[in-house]
Amino acid sequence: MRNKIKGKQVILYFLGMNVMSLGILLSTRTNLGVAAISSVAYSYSTFMHISFGTSNFILYIVFITAQAILLKSFSCKLLWQIPMAFLVGLCIDVYDLIIPILNPKFVSGLFLLIMSNIFTGVGVYAMTKADLILDPGNAIVETLCEVLHKPFSYLRIRFDVSLVLFTILSGLVFVHNIVGVGIGTIVSAYFIGKTVGVTDRLIDKYVNNWLRNA
Repeated sequence: MRNKIKGKQVILYFLGMNVMSLGILLSTRTNLGVAAISSVAYSYSTFMHISFGTSNFILYIVFITAQAILLKSFSCKLLWQIPMAFLVGLCIDVYDLIIPILNPKFVSGLFLLIMSNIFTGVGVYAMTKADLILDPGNAIVETLCEVLHKPFSYLRIRFDVSLVLFTILSGLVFVHNIVGVGIGTIVSAYFIGKTVGVTDRLIDKYVNNWLRNA
């Protein structure tokens, strides 16, 4: 991280973290499948009978450990990802307590899916724009890019596909059923990234002005 951190960066980061966590949690209420990056945590929270936030934290720790192994070091950059992982898990569990299980029909579930993708995308934009700590889900892909010398978009797609395949295989092994993967997983693969781009085009100049004005 940079030496000088403005209070507005911190505000933007934590606002983004909350919005992203809300979007992640909402995806579990759609009955249509969660985003690829959340599929492993969601399925294992079901298998292990632990909270979604706790499972998400454990997955992030696995990602952080994998980065340390790939980079053959454990830097402050990786160390800062641990409290970030904990806070995201905590936010998810708080929203899990607040938002009831809805069991919506398809149309209502589709509306919830769109809302969850919008919240997730806006949250990711805000956290990235704050330029403080990269979340472990994207950080592991960035590390793979550094080690394998491949572009981010190339590895991001393959990483997400690998997570979904792992989730499907885990479900078939543990409960003989596919858990957490559905049409929503496919929609999210496109829509979350699209939301980040649209958010950037719509409000980036306003966010830049706000961040510059101390």
